[in-house]
Amino acid sequence: MPLRKVGTEKVRTVITSGVVRDAKTYRGGGDAMKPGQLVTAADIEGMIKAQGLGWRGLLPGDVLYIYTGWSENWQDPDMAKVYYTKGPGLSYDAAQYLRTKSIVLLALDNPFTDPVFEGQLMGKHAPPEGTPPALPFAVHHENLAVSGIHQIQNANLAAMARDKVWTSCTIILPLRSKGGSGSPVRPVAIGAPGQS
Repeated sequence: MPLRKVGTEKVRTVITSGVVRDAKTYRGGGDAMKPGQLVTAADIEGMIKAQGLGWRGLLPGDVLYIYTGWSENWQDPDMAKVYYTKGPGLSYDAAQYLRTKSIVLLALDNPFTDPVFEGQLMGKHAPPEGTPPALPFAVHHENLAVSGIHQIQNANLAAMARDKVWTSCTIILPLRSKGGSGSPVRPVAIGAPGQS
């Protein structure tokens, strides 16, 4: 069984630099991004410049946080059945771009990482354009199986984006669940508001 050899107990603690990209402002004009809306490689580059981090860019070993604003739809319990049924996400070209940057982890404030249109989970809508055939959650596959980039879904990034904490020291400790394919984590990001 493969997970007995590569379970979450093998995942190392992540202590590195974290960078926040505010896609809600950049792509959504201040509104939460829409279901199926993409954050592309060009958007990531554009946000880097717009947020005054062109001098730094993305560095190998970084954690990349992308704030889409989708987290504004989160409810407990999810009575409206909105949050976990659709959402914006990363385009396939962005996932390939992140592989070239050698980041270690990608976190979004949505439940999928991949973009999901209204009705897509029920087979009523095709995956976004640019998704490889027969691989509807291609970003997950690219990140985990090809690039070795860990993922966090449902990240609480609103305060960091609001306070413009664009860079931070990030610490992420996964549970050592033997044979686990994933783990709950509580990321900690320490940074100064309004700094880059």
